[in-house]
Amino acid sequence: MADYHVGCGCFGIYAGTLQKPNMWRNKSEVTDEALGAVRDYMVQECLGGTDCSKATNGGYAWTLKDGRTVELRVSILEDKESKKTEAN
Repeated sequence: MADYHVGCGCFGIYAGTLQKPNMWRNKSEVTDEALGAVRDYMVQECLGGTDCSKATNGGYAWTLKDGRTVELRVSILEDKESKKTEAN
């Protein structure tokens, strides 16, 4: 059975199977679905879920070989309209 992989290309995120040497055998463009899944995972893991008040932002960080840092962050922002309604 072929291994299923997810990877990025010039025009999006793709999922599918590879053939040797690292060439796509078949693939589907899954950018929106993949980003939504990452968002939902990070909200659950970094913030405790949408109903949790543990945190409103969090994320992951990786150090590059040259010492710079890449951060992937997620934040939940309060709706300005709902804050006005609550104040009244």
